[in-house]
Amino acid sequence: MSSTLEQLDAYLASLLSDWSLSTTLLTLALVALVAYPIIYQYEPDTHPLLLARQSSAAPIRNKNESAAYRSPETPYGTSLKSGLNVKDAGAPRWAGGKDGDLRDVWREVQRGGQQGEDGKEVPKGLVMTVLGKEEVVEHDIGDISKEIGIVGRHLKDAGVRKVAIYLPNSVEYLSTVFACAFYGLMPILLPYNQPHAKIYDLINSTGADGLICAAGNLPLDGLAKSCPKLNALTWVVESTSRHMDWNGSPGAASGTLKVSVWHDVVANKTSTASPDLPTNAEGAAPADLISVWQPTDPNQQPEIVTFTHRNLVAATAALISALPLRQRLTSADMVLPAASLTHTYVLCQTFAALFTHASLALTSVAGPGVELSKATRGVSPTVVIASPETLSAMHQKETAGITSAAQRVGKYTHDQAMSAGRMPTDGWLFKFLAPSAHTTKPGKLRLILTFERVGAGSPALSSTMLSDLRIFTRARICYALTAASVAGAVAQSNVFDYRRDDGTRCSHFGSPVSCVEVKVVGKEGDGKVSAAQPEGEIVVSGPGVSGGKEVRLGVKGVVREDGCLGFI
Repeated sequence: MSSTLEQLDAYLASLLSDWSLSTTLLTLALVALVAYPIIYQYEPDTHPLLLARQSSAAPIRNKNESAAYRSPETPYGTSLKSGLNVKDAGAPRWAGGKDGDLRDVWREVQRGGQQGEDGKEVPKGLVMTVLGKEEVVEHDIGDISKEIGIVGRHLKDAGVRKVAIYLPNSVEYLSTVFACAFYGLMPILLPYNQPHAKIYDLINSTGADGLICAAGNLPLDGLAKSCPKLNALTWVVESTSRHMDWNGSPGAASGTLKVSVWHDVVANKTSTASPDLPTNAEGAAPADLISVWQPTDPNQQPEIVTFTHRNLVAATAALISALPLRQRLTSADMVLPAASLTHTYVLCQTFAALFTHASLALTSVAGPGVELSKATRGVSPTVVIASPETLSAMHQKETAGITSAAQRVGKYTHDQAMSAGRMPTDGWLFKFLAPSAHTTKPGKLRLILTFERVGAGSPALSSTMLSDLRIFTRARICYALTAASVAGAVAQSNVFDYRRDDGTRCSHFGSPVSCVEVKVVGKEGDGKVSAAQPEGEIVVSGPGVSGGKEVRLGVKGVVREDGCLGFI
């Protein structure tokens, strides 16, 4: 035993006698080469095969048409998603739920903070309004429920059947939509910041007999003269202007238009009002919702589309499940709609946030082209719903800010990480070489939801632009295709799809959402529709489509080899 130890000691002494600085450096290099892939295991955020086949095709197709493509969640042979799967109290876990309607969305919000059937407390989301630069007002869910009941009864007692909503994003906007749902009224979503004459035409075209309007945005005389069917108007007054008297009906409006003020109506009845809303024991179906789609040409008439609650809840449920399980909205999220709630995609994503008990922040500056830095002042959202105009302007601004060689090197390394399927992070090397170029401070922003509006002139977002925006914001981005006659979205890209197609003007839109199926149809004389990569006019059908029938979008699309829908 001693001889063995003596030999080992002699060997070590001989080894160390020849040790030098170069030996030390070589040893460290070998250790680093072995340890680096163990410590830093860089793997793609999702398996590449999941991106290689993103939709499911029907086994048959008609002449001059492609097969019908669906979300992998609802493959051919199964039913498309039609609702929120709302279960009655006391129902067993294995029992199927009902589709529900918008009333069930708010009932789910009211359940927040209560004890669930499993004995656990249901998460409680917050509803906030962002005012100015720093002021944030948190609303009590019980108080909002009271407002819904008070306003709903007020409008119903006034004999109103169709309520036009001409408001910026606000709690009053959502309260009106839910009040209409609970009290059998039909809300009409008017686009905000439009010329007076256009709003008058829309009120008359939709047959609205009630109007909820931001105070002072429309002249009373003009409403009385141009909208003879309108008989009830409710002003929504900002807190800084409530010292003024808004109840009068001067001039031509006197005797023809009954004027009331939102905060007065609520204040007069809030002490006796109950947060409990109608239970719908008789099973009456809620009235439809009317949306106005703005075309590209300002001289062209807007498209007025009627959606049932079945359309809206199917779209809401499909948008919830369009995100992978670990990326879905939860009570830990704060969602900020930086685009107008008039658009059904933004509205259904907002319903999804409410139904999943996420916190909701509302700001009146939301709209096309608004800067994220202005929309997010005072709050730190984790999810932002932004218009393509906003992201296009942001990309242009941030790209112009990359001027130094160090910044270009840093962006190149991030581009390589995106190409490898990973979201880049600000490591110490990148911070040393090139600090982040973006000027906005989105906090813990993790997800941006944006959308292309068919025929509405929205700027196209290329895959290169989306890749750059992911780097600038450190957030994943989903790009959806929306159309006038489809509630929510037609298709939405995978949250982990970072691939770049440098030769295309507009990025693809991923697979169809689970409440619709999509096919492309060729025209006579265009030749046969290929089975490998079909091209033609996009046709959509399913529970999310207005009228329940197939609708042609009027644009040419292609179903790529990976099953993603894109423009030609």
